[in-house]
Amino acid sequence: MNTDASADDFRRLWADLNARYFRGALPPIDIQWSERLTASAGLFVSRRGPRSRSLDSAGEGTRRMIRLSRPLLAGRPPQELIETLAHEMIHQWQYDLLKRWPDHGAEFRRKMREMAAGGLRVTIRHDLHEAVRTMTRYRWQCAACGQTYERQRRTIQPRRHRCGACRGRLTALSDVPRSTRHAAAEPARKGFVPTGCQIVLPF
Repeated sequence: MNTDASADDFRRLWADLNARYFRGALPPIDIQWSERLTASAGLFVSRRGPRSRSLDSAGEGTRRMIRLSRPLLAGRPPQELIETLAHEMIHQWQYDLLKRWPDHGAEFRRKMREMAAGGLRVTIRHDLHEAVRTMTRYRWQCAACGQTYERQRRTIQPRRHRCGACRGRLTALSDVPRSTRHAAAEPARKGFVPTGCQIVLPF
């Protein structure tokens, strides 16, 4: 299973990982291929805060979803798709069960170690860093801790976003040269808060 995976394939894989690593506690979530997501291999997206009461009685709703990058995962081993989905499911666990904004802190790392003990290699950063960098057009840097954020569109707004690591202020850096530019990125949608491998917090 790779980039030809269907919605049914995703549901079966998600259900297996949910049973193995989350004791079946995660509520259903929509999982989609994205042709335009190139900032990371996967992305957990939420419309509202984790304590919102917008889910229906079946635990499903449109407030959050998982997107997987077809351009970045194309031609990669099937295991990378599984590990990418598992990574985003940890973010879903943080959001749906812990009722916290997703991050890569202590709880994420604890769950990552549990998966490693079960034979699943999940990392903080997906192993597609160079592929992502070749598509980067814009960069921002935290004035406090120096963390940099890379995107293909100007989806980060320093006036309304802060660093996901320390909540410091972000400053736009110069554009990346055209020779390194390739595809476009996932567009920022009003009301969506993306939480992928490089997390930016609204304030």
